[in-house]
Amino acid sequence: MKIIVHGVLIVALMISGCAPQLHTNVPLVWKPTNDTYSITTENLTPLYAHKIKVDSFVDNRSTKSEIGKYIEDAANKSVTTKDDIAAWSTDRFKMILAQYGVRPVENNADVVLKGEVLHFYVTEDKTYKGSIALKITVLGNSGAVLWQGVTTGSTNRFGRSYSLENYYEVLSDSYSEAINNLLKNTSFIQAFK
Repeated sequence: MKIIVHGVLIVALMISGCAPQLHTNVPLVWKPTNDTYSITTENLTPLYAHKIKVDSFVDNRSTKSEIGKYIEDAANKSVTTKDDIAAWSTDRFKMILAQYGVRPVENNADVVLKGEVLHFYVTEDKTYKGSIALKITVLGNSGAVLWQGVTTGSTNRFGRSYSLENYYEVLSDSYSEAINNLLKNTSFIQAFK
């Protein structure tokens, strides 16, 4: 009887050790793979003429911690983060602006950019499909809305099954594309003229 009990325990331990680790409460990691910066700085000249402040973004998603899901073969494994998506988005937004030579300020701004995270997600089903949607509002120093719109970015690629690294890459590339698309938006640029 002891042999059977020991055998069952060993099998149970082996099975639990071989089960894939669920990606819960993971940190968000910036891991872009694509160079999506295809804008010439001449197109951004109106932005350079202003002192721009980027306010802290707001996360308006219904499920704050969930950033992805593995649904291949009828699986249902979520990917969640413990990090603040709004803060992460604000930092990345400022970083990408700085890469284009637009240096956000904290004080004495004449234009304020506000951001809302509407969508921030990866669905894995044979491929990784990431999508980001941000609502951006441009305010003049009187508080008047100069421009408001939604910018999006998406990425679709193959990768290893339920790989946290692939989730990071797809989210980062989708986010980069969303900001790149914003900076290519003619009406957004004209708001600064």
